[in-house]
Amino acid sequence: MEKNNTLSMIALILSIMIWGASFIATRIAVLSLSPVMIGFLRCAFAALILAVITVLRKKKYHVEKSDLRNILLSAIFGITIYYAAENYGIALTSASSAAAITAVYPIFTVLIGRIFFHDFISLRQYAGIFLAVGGIVFLSAGAGGGGQKGQWIGNVLLIANGLNWGFYNYLVQSVSQKTDINSMTLLQSITASLGFLLLLPFDQPLVIGPITPALIAAMVFLSAGCSVAAYYLYNYGLRGVSAAAAAACLNLLPVFGIFFSWALLHEPISLRQILGAAVVILGVILSSRETEAV
Repeated sequence: MEKNNTLSMIALILSIMIWGASFIATRIAVLSLSPVMIGFLRCAFAALILAVITVLRKKKYHVEKSDLRNILLSAIFGITIYYAAENYGIALTSASSAAAITAVYPIFTVLIGRIFFHDFISLRQYAGIFLAVGGIVFLSAGAGGGGQKGQWIGNVLLIANGLNWGFYNYLVQSVSQKTDINSMTLLQSITASLGFLLLLPFDQPLVIGPITPALIAAMVFLSAGCSVAAYYLYNYGLRGVSAAAAAACLNLLPVFGIFFSWALLHEPISLRQILGAAVVILGVILSSRETEAV
């Protein structure tokens, strides 16, 4: 049966477009706040926004009891641990390197699906994923972090983080259709906030720089844009396509990252980057055309 759903793909791409600008916002935030503090504030504000939305909606909060375990685990793996590692990684390396490293995430997701969930991945999907990864390697060649101390540690943290994201994809995809998307995202944000709260005592000092308008804008974007809108869209998208196809869409992240660097930071775009982005988009289109196992 054909699983690909147009609305789901649109939701996934929109979420990744929002996340594409998150590396710039996080890079601004780590100049003033500790990595765990950023995660806590981001999720706490997101939970507050989602709680208000839940109160204003006519549809009541609803999460199936059978889905609770996977939703809680998705919050721990895909939000608390994921963003703690990402924030530390971005603090040690560059935003462009962080975006480029996400190219390995679809591979981790495919491996997790095959090993732990016995998921069927077609040859077309494999080809699309690796084509997209090849495009990422091409467009990001030469992107560096300016030689920051400990950059290799940051890169390793970000690469290993792909395991967290792979598990997140499959955990969320297993949630039943009866569970309300808004309710699930709210529960994830509350759980992630509590996780970050437990980590705060181990991440001192919490404030390491001045509180500036740029920092406030970055935190508002990370909370309302990335943790509310993007997660809502991504969770919705995972209900209509496979975890492997959703992860393949993640290869668009560096493409959007380069675009926002050009649009917001006025960084030039090279021909290599344009060609690499085209290959990535082709790979995503190819991997999103799923076929049924026979």
